[in-house]
Amino acid sequence: MMRGHRALIRAALGIILLAVISHTRADPDLWGHVRFGQDIVSTLSIPQTDSYSFTADRAWINHEWLAECAMALAYAVGGGPGLVALKMLVVFAALWLVWSGLKAQAVDAVSRDFLIALAAVCAFPQVNHVRPQIFSVLAFALLIWILARPEASRRLLLIPILFAAWVNLHGGWIVGGGVLALWTALTLTSSWSQRRRESSRGGSIGASDSRGASSDAPVLLFVTGLMALAGTLANPYGWRMWQFLLTTVGFGRAEITDWQPLYRLGAGYVALWAVLLAAAVFGAVHAWRSRTWELRRLVLVAVLAVGSFQVSRLEAFFAVAVVLLIGPNIAAALSARRAASSAPSAAPGGVAAATAMIIAAALIIGGAAVSASNVTCVRMAADQSEPEIVEMVKQRGLRGRLVVWFDWGEYAIWHFAPDVQVSIDGRRETVYSDRVMQKHLNFYYVPPSRGAFLAETVPDHIWLPVDLPDVSSLVANGWTPLYRGPRSIWLSRDVSGPTSAQQSPEMARRCFPGP
Repeated sequence: MMRGHRALIRAALGIILLAVISHTRADPDLWGHVRFGQDIVSTLSIPQTDSYSFTADRAWINHEWLAECAMALAYAVGGGPGLVALKMLVVFAALWLVWSGLKAQAVDAVSRDFLIALAAVCAFPQVNHVRPQIFSVLAFALLIWILARPEASRRLLLIPILFAAWVNLHGGWIVGGGVLALWTALTLTSSWSQRRRESSRGGSIGASDSRGASSDAPVLLFVTGLMALAGTLANPYGWRMWQFLLTTVGFGRAEITDWQPLYRLGAGYVALWAVLLAAAVFGAVHAWRSRTWELRRLVLVAVLAVGSFQVSRLEAFFAVAVVLLIGPNIAAALSARRAASSAPSAAPGGVAAATAMIIAAALIIGGAAVSASNVTCVRMAADQSEPEIVEMVKQRGLRGRLVVWFDWGEYAIWHFAPDVQVSIDGRRETVYSDRVMQKHLNFYYVPPSRGAFLAETVPDHIWLPVDLPDVSSLVANGWTPLYRGPRSIWLSRDVSGPTSAQQSPEMARRCFPGP
């Protein structure tokens, strides 16, 4: 294939990748993240107590405050497109680290392109939103970039700095800390085993391993790990951040989608995970046969494979680990297969080459058009409630306490605060105890519990999905429906007026912040 043809096809694939990465959806917590970041930026202080909810019963430990400040600043500069630009910047920075790490490990250009595409596509479900988790993907990529490089010992001192920033961006630093601890333990074990073997053979203890790391690297790695642990204390809450995350991070989050096992989320999620697993096995088999395998790389990838299957939000970490740690072996295996089938082939004919160029040009034009459209909008989900709700609340000047559906809490905070306080929102255990969470779940799904809940919380308004069990009984008990639509119903106490049910035409897309 001529060099010009190859460059055009590569550009077409790059534009398609750009279109995929630029597609951005609004997570239910996005409204809160931007609003809380705005509060921090405007006051130059981090609130310790919550003023948006009337059921909050915990001191507010905002472990994502720095990410929220970045999101608030991006929104201030560019609105919704500014948030898309922030997400793309973070994702492309992570992909650049993957590309740089592969190049440092002598992976050829063709294999690098394939592995970059593999990482981007398989991590897409976790980087499809603007949320603090994307900063964890970038931080994890930087951590693996440091550990996987042959001359890593010269860059290890970046790790404490990384963790000092990461602890203020997102709770994913715990996964990074576990990976660093496992890598360190396996490195120390391998080093001690090598020293014993060399001692028994009378060899030189100061020899270097096959990756080029000197024998003092394990000790430096251990010291770096201790410094990284100390670095996580560089947050507004000190050791209380450790205590908070250790008591709240776990597998018991049945109501949070991306904390579910992959098999509960559909075949698409499992398929992406299976592709990553197949690539990892393919590279591991080649490493074993060529005797270039490294235990710590294989173990780390295996642990993340199991972890990401159980918690879907770890799949992006699994993708980065497979590509950076097993990628060189995958590339070597692919190169070997290309060499084995290197029979000379005829150059494509004029018609075939022209057809390929036309297809590539069409992909470039189409991908550019899709990307241009994507960067203008953070897309809201169709079930994010009806836009008429916001207009109704503002026209009537409603105030007071609102018992709200969990996923709509931060949307309500954005549009109705400070006149309306919510009963729950996506911050979960950062401001709400398990008791408050469970009472809301009972209110949603166990109608007999509603009377006691309403007597305790004394709300002025209720906003729920219209199809929740026995919602009509609330009307029978004296709650006035001020709005009833296909997705939600708004009920108020001691408010008169006709019920609104007028629906605007279905919009092709709704963009953050709505309505």
